[in-house]
Amino acid sequence: MSTHNSPSHVSPENDQSNRSLLIILVLISVLLLMILMTFSGSGRAQQEGANVVTQVVDVMPIQYQPSFAKRYRAMGRVESTSQAMIGFERSGRIAEMLVEDGQRVERGDVLAKLDTQRVQAQLVEARAALELADAEARLAKTSEKRIAALVRSKLESAQRLDEAKEANNIAQARLAQIKAQLDTLSLELEKSTIIAPYTADIIARVVDEGSVVNVGVPVFEIANNATLSARIALPPEVASTLTVGELYDLRIGDNLVQGQLLTVGTQRNLRTRTVDTVFAVPNAISTLVGDLIAADLSITLAQTGVWVPTSALANGVRGMWNVYVVANQGQTQVQSRAVEIIYTDGQRAFITGALQDEDLLVMGGTHRFVTRQNVTARVSDIATNLVQ
Repeated sequence: MSTHNSPSHVSPENDQSNRSLLIILVLISVLLLMILMTFSGSGRAQQEGANVVTQVVDVMPIQYQPSFAKRYRAMGRVESTSQAMIGFERSGRIAEMLVEDGQRVERGDVLAKLDTQRVQAQLVEARAALELADAEARLAKTSEKRIAALVRSKLESAQRLDEAKEANNIAQARLAQIKAQLDTLSLELEKSTIIAPYTADIIARVVDEGSVVNVGVPVFEIANNATLSARIALPPEVASTLTVGELYDLRIGDNLVQGQLLTVGTQRNLRTRTVDTVFAVPNAISTLVGDLIAADLSITLAQTGVWVPTSALANGVRGMWNVYVVANQGQTQVQSRAVEIIYTDGQRAFITGALQDEDLLVMGGTHRFVTRQNVTARVSDIATNLVQ
């Protein structure tokens, strides 16, 4: 009896069933994975949503102003109120120099003298001539009186009286001439001395003893440093806002003083296009002629705008700046506004732009915001002090 071994055989129906089962298992796995992912994302979103906190921002109401005060600093130098180059009013050799550089002199002090020997000799001669002329004048006057008496007695002719009168006139004229010469020599002697015209310091002694000088040649440079002034050049539009007699802030080094405005120039400097102003400098501090001095001025300019803290500004496009505003206090949204900066002093800015009175301006932290961001707005207590 023979036995036959046949190979195993899988029916088509079983193969199709296995394939269907595998597809079902894959689909179930994908569905379960999607469900897990959905629930996981929903939980995270709910958790993140629960942690979102609306940001609190400080705001301030704005108010447009018709003008603003601009700080302006100008530099100048300290000067003496009275400074001059002085010399002799006649020529000659300097015999004495009585003061040195840096010495303080009082009004009327003698500073220098010329050699006056020649003038003294001329004075002696003039005085002798004066005595002679005086004697001749007295004699002529006496002669005239005597001849007048003789004429009245018919003992002299009228011609002789006329001659006596003219002789007397000549003698009187000669006497007046000698007196004038004596006065001239006395004046020359007076002009041979330099007298201090006012209390001052000797800034420089230009020539030395023994020098021969001509009329008007400077011998001393003097300055009245008891009272000082400051000459400061300002643009005409700035100078025109100042008032003569008012006090203004002046700074010399680290010292701040109040200086009174003395004068405002009426002529523009052709090179600098400025006008000179002169301020009185108080003697309360140690100041020297030539020291640098600064005037800290506040100038009011007509320009409509609003003061805001510089922290409220954000960079815009094309050289413009932006600020953020909110519609109301409490829960609200920030909105961006384009503005232009007119002036800034470092802490504040005077701006104009797409703003209206009473808009609530975000005061700081502008880098953290975007348009339509939800925030909680509150009016700041220090806003008034920041923009005054």
